[in-house]
Amino acid sequence: MHEMGIAQDMLKVALEYATKNKARRITQFNVEMSAAADESEDSLRFYLESLTRGTLAEGAQVQIARVPTQGKCFDCAGDFLWTPDLVACPHCSSPRVRPVVHDEFRLTSIDVE
Repeated sequence: MHEMGIAQDMLKVALEYATKNKARRITQFNVEMSAAADESEDSLRFYLESLTRGTLAEGAQVQIARVPTQGKCFDCAGDFLWTPDLVACPHCSSPRVRPVVHDEFRLTSIDVE
């Protein structure tokens, strides 16, 4: 249910921006999702669709792009782009790697009319 809080925060920011800029409606949410995120794209879409009912964002599309995240090796301290299929450090081949997650979901922009 972590996605509900994320959706609430995104909607709040989007509505504040749209109101401040006198938009008639929000037509799309553009979101980046970290490759390391455990949350569900479908859940985020569901919560955004539910929360936007009765607002100027009702019916807005939700576009989610998966983006790589930074990775770190526990053995050589090397930095690299982490993806879920990465099994070893590209620098030293150690299997002791982890993603360095900052934002699992990030609202990058909204489209308005």
